[in-house]
Amino acid sequence: MTGRPTGAPATGGTARAARDAANARAVARLTGARPVLETVALAGDVVPGMTGRTILVSGPPMPWREYEGGQRRAVIGAALHEGLARDEAEAEKLLADGTITVRPSHDHATVGSLTGVCTASMPVVVVRDEASGRRAFCRMNEGADRASLTFGVWDDGVGARLRHVTDVVSPALAEVLRHLGGLPLTPLIRRALAMGDDLHSRHKAAGALFRAAVLDAVLDLSRGGVTERHRALAAYLRSAEYLFLHLVMAAAKAAADSASGIVGSTLVTAMNLNEKWFGLRVSGLGDRWFTAPLPPVSTLRGRLYDGRTTDDLAYVGGESLITETVGLGGMAAAAAMPLQDHSAGTPPEMLRLTERMYRITLAEHPEYRIPALAYRGVPCGIDVLRVAGTGIVPAIHLGATLRDGGHAGAVLFHPPLEPFRQATALLSAQPPHTPTTPV
Repeated sequence: MTGRPTGAPATGGTARAARDAANARAVARLTGARPVLETVALAGDVVPGMTGRTILVSGPPMPWREYEGGQRRAVIGAALHEGLARDEAEAEKLLADGTITVRPSHDHATVGSLTGVCTASMPVVVVRDEASGRRAFCRMNEGADRASLTFGVWDDGVGARLRHVTDVVSPALAEVLRHLGGLPLTPLIRRALAMGDDLHSRHKAAGALFRAAVLDAVLDLSRGGVTERHRALAAYLRSAEYLFLHLVMAAAKAAADSASGIVGSTLVTAMNLNEKWFGLRVSGLGDRWFTAPLPPVSTLRGRLYDGRTTDDLAYVGGESLITETVGLGGMAAAAAMPLQDHSAGTPPEMLRLTERMYRITLAEHPEYRIPALAYRGVPCGIDVLRVAGTGIVPAIHLGATLRDGGHAGAVLFHPPLEPFRQATALLSAQPPHTPTTPV
């Protein structure tokens, strides 16, 4: 018998080989995902562990007393929308004593845009990865208005729009998806990248492709005449600019979850933020969050609406960063030249931004490609070791929100380096693992 004796220290080569094998499995699962939009359903009916008194939020876990600003307002608004409290004072009391529980979305196979709030009666898109069988969920987009729970606003108008999406739009879209037998998302994402989208801050092409597919199905379903619910769905699709982002988020979550839990892998499987903290997860370290305080909003750069400046901004959370884990968003900046004023600034800078990302990733996506880089695959599979070693952090295209609630534009976000270093230190302290069977 040859090889290293049982219990003997691993050589550097053995450790590297084990890590490379683990990462190869993780990357294969990440890039091999085949997401299909199955349906739209109420969160309470499909989201694992969801209860009538649960409110899901974006970001790593945080005690309720530490929430403030837009994310806190959104949670209170969600409690009122759900009928869990009669007024804001009662909602505050029930949240403080734990009668209403606030839970991180990621622990429920779910992701949420910005504040990320989701309750049992709210509709979610259901995306299934056909390769792994995993399902992931994201709440339906509220529509075109800048004032929404997503952006940290609660009022009667927000409540009315939520009810319209729940009672009218979502059942109509679910009917269309039943007729189609589900809608594969990879072809739409691939085409949208070639049409100038990054699939995080820009998804105009993807939205148009999705709308065309849905409206074609509506015509098939409406041979006896277009119904009011179908008219309402068509109107929603014209105005809900961020709907496809929610589909991509669920697709990315399903893919990233399929790559999680592989012992020894250094691949990032989640990134998010709440109002105060940036967090990440790593495949080989399971569900543990590595966190650091968010950088000042003054460090954000991009295009803001209505003459706003960074002095008007505040963080309200966000999990759309999951798109960057599969190589979209800021990682694919070079595909989205229309975002020059939202991101790196000029065409050469956009190209350089993406080219830098290849230095911290494990692979190039075989399906998602960038025309401006001779159809090179987007850089995907963020490696915490490479981030910690180079000091290059992932480029993230992020929505900007106002301090008093509302959508303010889009920015380029640079996450703190510390969580990547924390994860690297823990991985380095672990013994190497060379599994004899697939993990």
